[in-house]
Amino acid sequence: MLILALLAIDTGLAQTADTLSPQANELLLVGEGPKKKDPERAALLSASFPGFGQIYNNKYWKLPIVYGGGAALGFGIHWNHVRYVDTRNALFAVRTGNTDPENPLHSLSESTLERETDRFRRDRDLLIIGSILSYFIVIADAYVDAHLRNFPKGKSTTIQIAPSMRQDYGITSAGLALNIKF
Repeated sequence: MLILALLAIDTGLAQTADTLSPQANELLLVGEGPKKKDPERAALLSASFPGFGQIYNNKYWKLPIVYGGGAALGFGIHWNHVRYVDTRNALFAVRTGNTDPENPLHSLSESTLERETDRFRRDRDLLIIGSILSYFIVIADAYVDAHLRNFPKGKSTTIQIAPSMRQDYGITSAGLALNIKF
Protein backbone atom coordinates (compact mmCIF):
# COMPACT_ATOMS: atom_id res chain seq x y z
CA MET A 1 0.00 0.00 0.00
CA LEU A 2 2.88 2.35 0.87
CA ILE A 3 4.55 1.60 -2.47
CA LEU A 4 1.40 2.55 -4.38
CA ALA A 5 1.12 5.81 -2.47
CA LEU A 6 4.77 6.67 -3.18
CA LEU A 7 4.29 5.87 -6.88
CA ALA A 8 1.21 8.09 -7.04
CA ILE A 9 3.08 10.98 -5.39
CA ASP A 10 6.10 10.47 -7.66
CA THR A 11 4.05 10.53 -10.87
CA GLY A 12 2.12 13.56 -9.69
CA LEU A 13 5.35 15.49 -9.11
CA ALA A 14 6.84 14.48 -12.44
CA GLN A 15 4.21 16.25 -14.54
CA THR A 16 5.30 19.39 -16.33
CA ALA A 17 3.43 22.24 -17.94
CA ASP A 18 1.93 21.77 -21.40
CA THR A 19 4.42 22.85 -24.04
CA LEU A 20 2.03 22.54 -26.97
CA SER A 21 0.05 25.72 -26.49
CA PRO A 22 -0.96 27.73 -29.56
CA GLN A 23 1.38 30.49 -30.66
CA ALA A 24 0.26 34.10 -30.87
CA ASN A 25 -0.21 33.97 -34.64
CA GLU A 26 -1.96 30.56 -34.69
CA LEU A 27 -5.70 30.16 -34.81
CA LEU A 28 -7.02 27.27 -32.72
CA LEU A 29 -10.29 25.96 -34.10
CA VAL A 30 -12.37 23.77 -31.87
CA GLY A 31 -14.43 20.98 -33.37
CA GLU A 32 -12.54 20.74 -36.67
CA GLY A 33 -10.98 17.61 -38.07
CA PRO A 34 -12.13 14.03 -38.26
CA LYS A 35 -13.84 12.48 -35.29
CA LYS A 36 -11.49 10.34 -33.22
CA LYS A 37 -12.16 6.62 -33.46
CA ASP A 38 -11.29 4.00 -30.88
CA PRO A 39 -9.29 1.20 -32.55
CA GLU A 40 -10.15 -1.35 -29.86
CA ARG A 41 -13.85 -0.66 -30.27
CA ALA A 42 -13.58 -0.98 -34.05
CA ALA A 43 -11.80 -4.33 -33.68
CA LEU A 44 -14.34 -5.57 -31.10
CA LEU A 45 -17.27 -4.56 -33.32
CA SER A 46 -15.68 -6.25 -36.31
CA ALA A 47 -14.95 -9.39 -34.28
CA SER A 48 -18.51 -9.60 -32.98
CA PHE A 49 -20.01 -9.17 -36.44
CA PRO A 50 -17.76 -8.83 -39.50
CA GLY A 51 -18.26 -5.50 -41.21
CA PHE A 52 -19.43 -3.56 -38.14
CA GLY A 53 -15.90 -2.22 -37.61
CA GLN A 54 -15.94 -0.87 -41.15
CA ILE A 55 -19.33 0.74 -40.51
CA TYR A 56 -17.96 2.28 -37.30
CA ASN A 57 -15.05 3.73 -39.29
CA ASN A 58 -17.45 5.06 -41.96
CA LYS A 59 -15.84 2.88 -44.64
CA TYR A 60 -19.09 1.67 -46.16
CA TRP A 61 -17.48 0.88 -49.51
CA LYS A 62 -15.68 -2.07 -47.87
CA LEU A 63 -18.93 -3.85 -46.93
CA PRO A 64 -19.49 -5.45 -50.37
CA ILE A 65 -15.93 -6.75 -50.26
CA VAL A 66 -16.39 -8.19 -46.76
CA TYR A 67 -19.77 -9.78 -47.43
CA GLY A 68 -19.05 -10.74 -51.04
CA GLY A 69 -15.82 -12.44 -50.00
CA GLY A 70 -17.57 -14.18 -47.12
CA ALA A 71 -20.38 -15.37 -49.39
CA ALA A 72 -17.90 -16.64 -51.99
CA LEU A 73 -15.90 -18.51 -49.36
CA GLY A 74 -19.08 -19.95 -47.83
CA PHE A 75 -20.33 -21.07 -51.22
CA GLY A 76 -16.97 -22.67 -52.02
CA ILE A 77 -16.93 -24.52 -48.71
CA HIS A 78 -20.48 -25.81 -49.24
CA TRP A 79 -19.86 -26.81 -52.88
CA ASN A 80 -16.68 -28.73 -52.06
CA HIS A 81 -18.26 -30.37 -49.01
CA VAL A 82 -21.23 -31.67 -51.06
CA ARG A 83 -18.86 -33.07 -53.71
CA TYR A 84 -16.65 -34.56 -50.99
CA VAL A 85 -19.60 -36.37 -49.38
CA ASP A 86 -20.84 -37.64 -52.77
CA THR A 87 -17.44 -39.01 -53.82
CA ARG A 88 -16.80 -40.46 -50.35
CA ASN A 89 -20.15 -42.29 -50.43
CA ALA A 90 -19.47 -43.52 -53.97
CA LEU A 91 -16.01 -44.72 -52.91
CA PHE A 92 -17.53 -46.57 -49.96
CA ALA A 93 -20.15 -48.13 -52.25
CA VAL A 94 -17.50 -49.23 -54.78
CA ARG A 95 -15.38 -50.80 -52.01
CA THR A 96 -18.33 -52.69 -50.50
CA GLY A 97 -19.83 -53.68 -53.86
CA ASN A 98 -23.11 -51.79 -53.35
CA THR A 99 -23.02 -49.87 -56.63
CA ASP A 100 -26.06 -48.12 -58.03
CA PRO A 101 -26.00 -48.31 -61.84
CA GLU A 102 -27.88 -45.00 -62.14
CA ASN A 103 -25.31 -43.04 -60.12
CA PRO A 104 -22.61 -41.75 -62.52
CA LEU A 105 -19.98 -41.70 -59.74
CA HIS A 106 -20.19 -45.45 -59.23
CA SER A 107 -18.87 -46.02 -62.75
CA LEU A 108 -15.55 -44.36 -61.84
CA SER A 109 -12.59 -46.42 -60.76
CA GLU A 110 -11.63 -46.73 -57.10
CA SER A 111 -8.39 -44.77 -57.59
CA THR A 112 -10.22 -41.94 -59.35
CA LEU A 113 -12.77 -41.77 -56.54
CA GLU A 114 -9.98 -41.72 -53.94
CA ARG A 115 -8.21 -38.90 -55.76
CA GLU A 116 -11.40 -36.86 -56.18
CA THR A 117 -12.41 -37.44 -52.55
CA ASP A 118 -9.02 -36.20 -51.37
CA ARG A 119 -9.16 -33.19 -53.70
CA PHE A 120 -12.62 -32.06 -52.58
CA ARG A 121 -11.69 -32.54 -48.90
CA ARG A 122 -8.42 -30.60 -49.35
CA ASP A 123 -10.15 -27.75 -51.21
CA ARG A 124 -12.89 -27.56 -48.56
CA ASP A 125 -10.34 -27.48 -45.74
CA LEU A 126 -8.25 -24.80 -47.47
CA LEU A 127 -11.35 -22.65 -47.95
CA ILE A 128 -12.18 -23.03 -44.26
CA ILE A 129 -8.65 -21.87 -43.37
CA GLY A 130 -9.02 -19.01 -45.86
CA SER A 131 -12.30 -17.93 -44.29
CA ILE A 132 -10.72 -17.90 -40.82
CA LEU A 133 -7.84 -15.82 -42.16
CA SER A 134 -10.21 -13.40 -43.89
CA TYR A 135 -12.14 -13.01 -40.61
CA PHE A 136 -8.96 -11.88 -38.87
CA ILE A 137 -8.01 -9.65 -41.82
CA VAL A 138 -11.36 -7.86 -41.53
CA ILE A 139 -10.73 -7.31 -37.81
CA ALA A 140 -7.20 -6.03 -38.48
CA ASP A 141 -8.50 -3.75 -41.24
CA ALA A 142 -11.01 -2.14 -38.88
CA TYR A 143 -8.36 -1.72 -36.18
CA VAL A 144 -5.80 -0.15 -38.55
CA ASP A 145 -8.42 2.09 -40.17
CA ALA A 146 -9.41 3.49 -36.78
CA HIS A 147 -5.75 4.10 -35.92
CA LEU A 148 -5.05 5.86 -39.21
CA ARG A 149 -8.14 8.02 -38.84
CA ASN A 150 -6.66 9.51 -35.66
CA PHE A 151 -3.57 10.85 -37.42
CA PRO A 152 -3.65 14.54 -38.32
CA LYS A 153 -4.08 15.38 -41.96
CA GLY A 154 -1.52 17.76 -43.26
CA LYS A 155 1.54 17.77 -45.42
CA SER A 156 2.59 14.20 -45.82
CA THR A 157 3.67 11.71 -48.39
CA THR A 158 0.91 10.77 -50.80
CA ILE A 159 0.84 7.80 -53.10
CA GLN A 160 -1.58 7.84 -56.01
CA ILE A 161 -2.27 5.54 -58.90
CA ALA A 162 -3.44 7.59 -61.86
CA PRO A 163 -3.98 6.97 -65.57
CA SER A 164 -1.13 8.14 -67.76
CA MET A 165 -0.15 8.51 -71.40
CA ARG A 166 3.40 7.73 -72.39
CA GLN A 167 5.22 8.26 -75.63
CA ASP A 168 8.31 6.17 -76.41
CA TYR A 169 9.99 6.34 -79.81
CA GLY A 170 6.88 7.77 -81.43
CA ILE A 171 4.55 5.12 -79.99
CA THR A 172 1.86 6.34 -77.60
CA SER A 173 0.69 3.94 -74.92
CA ALA A 174 -1.81 4.26 -72.11
CA GLY A 175 -1.40 2.81 -68.65
CA LEU A 176 -1.31 3.46 -64.94
CA ALA A 177 1.34 5.51 -63.18
CA LEU A 178 2.38 5.36 -59.53
CA ASN A 179 2.85 8.95 -58.31
CA ILE A 180 4.67 9.55 -55.02
CA LYS A 181 4.67 13.10 -53.66
CA PHE A 182 6.79 14.14 -50.72
